[in-house]
Amino acid sequence: MAVALLVGGGKFAYDYFFFDLEKRDAIEAAKIKPTKPIVPLNRVIEFPTPAPPAPTAEEVQQALVDLGIPAGEVDGKWGVRTRQGFCIWRDLTGREANRNLPSDLEARAIVNAEYFQRTYPGYRALKISSDFVVGLNISKTCQSAVWVKDKSRENYKVTIVSTGAPGLETGDGIFKVTWRVDRWYESIAYPDGWMYRPMFFNAGEAIHGSESDTWVWWYPASHGCVRMLGKDVDELWASGFGTGSKIYVYGDWNPVTNDPT
Repeated sequence: MAVALLVGGGKFAYDYFFFDLEKRDAIEAAKIKPTKPIVPLNRVIEFPTPAPPAPTAEEVQQALVDLGIPAGEVDGKWGVRTRQGFCIWRDLTGREANRNLPSDLEARAIVNAEYFQRTYPGYRALKISSDFVVGLNISKTCQSAVWVKDKSRENYKVTIVSTGAPGLETGDGIFKVTWRVDRWYESIAYPDGWMYRPMFFNAGEAIHGSESDTWVWWYPASHGCVRMLGKDVDELWASGFGTGSKIYVYGDWNPVTNDPT
């Protein structure tokens, strides 16, 4: 009996004493907060790869031109024509159409789109809206036109125009060319206003060239007609674009949001 009591008491003392020590150590360990995370020795620490440098102004301008978007001279300056090119690019990629300078992401998107179009034959970076007609689609917002040449919407040309000035705006809507004149033609409403090879639509408005291509401004400047570069008018005539061909005029012009300085 004495031996049993001695053994039992020893086991109780052992369990009690060492349980308290373990409990104490656990409590003390919980109070210790490491000053830095512990990384296992077999783990490889990875550092983020630096982003490539943003494209230069010249690279962005050249990419716009290679995509078929008029953007002025490739000179590294964000001039009015380059800013107009940004508006056209945004309009044709489903973004809000304006002439703000591109963000870093937009600049990279423009250059990347040109790269893919150049690298993969048949790839077209600009997706023509299903709202566009097969014909001439004129944006008053960007002062541009997209000539969609067939139903595939893969064959198109982008060019600049100048629509009606405030108070003499070119009408919105879908129209058809009703008649055309294959020569210089003097406006009846505005004497001494000469139009080169005009094509008339919407009750007297016309697509036409001017005495100087410099009159195709980057903002609305006509008396309601759509001024185009002479070579573009010639190309329309040569292609057979004429009576019955469709013209879609859309958008609006706001100098504050569309042509910020």
